[in-house]
Amino acid sequence: MLANVVRVFVVPGQVFASMRSQILIGPPLAALVVGLCVLPALQVALVSLEEYARINEVAHEETDAMTKQMAEFLGQTFSSNEGDEEQFEEMLVSQEEMMDQQLERMNTPESLRTQKQVMAVFTPMLTLFSVGLVVLLEATYFLIVGNMMKCSKQWSDWIGFTLWTTLPVLLFFVLYVVATLWTGSYQPIGIQAPLSWIPGLEQNVFALSLTVPVLWIVWIRTVGMHHWIEKPIPNCLLVVLIPAVLGFLISAGELQLSTPYMDQLDNPTTESISD
Repeated sequence: MLANVVRVFVVPGQVFASMRSQILIGPPLAALVVGLCVLPALQVALVSLEEYARINEVAHEETDAMTKQMAEFLGQTFSSNEGDEEQFEEMLVSQEEMMDQQLERMNTPESLRTQKQVMAVFTPMLTLFSVGLVVLLEATYFLIVGNMMKCSKQWSDWIGFTLWTTLPVLLFFVLYVVATLWTGSYQPIGIQAPLSWIPGLEQNVFALSLTVPVLWIVWIRTVGMHHWIEKPIPNCLLVVLIPAVLGFLISAGELQLSTPYMDQLDNPTTESISD
């Protein structure tokens, strides 16, 4: 059965046809837990200190811009005389100086190493929690749709189906590790999104969200469901596409929120972090 963890990437129809009577949860669960603990931690460990410093600087610039916008709004709203405006300006300058000092402390070599160690611990935990939550939600969705299709599978069966078909997520993190090893970047977006290779779409969030693992999952689920519950391919594809499209839109939205960082990917910090 462990061989099916590899075979499901290539011949999902055969794998799921062999599991019609009983689908095991253990093999894919073990593969996902180990992979999602090791790969994100390894990727974080490969990120250079310069990259962590750059992330801090971008976050600082974004926070500073938001603070200034908020301060300008509050100043126009609550300042009623010249004295109030001067006091407000002094407070804004003081806060900006404090934020600059905080950034300087965060970008010391010792602080950057600590950030790296913390990320190496919490990134796998967050990844496991996120993937686990998605698996439970998708399994519930498949159960509801399966019942509508008069399928006799139980919720535990659909959890097993979702775990088996989520295995390409490991490929997503493998490609991230390879890209980080090559570039030292924390977020090497674009390497696994074919549409982003087209000139003009390098920073398009929709192009960046359509990755090879996402397409692989859709294919495995469609073919696997067809052989597992013996329903027509078009029906299975429609069922599979609904959570895939929803996840695609959420991913695009998350990338849109990180646009300030994405815009600076082509302008990395050249100043090195000395020991």
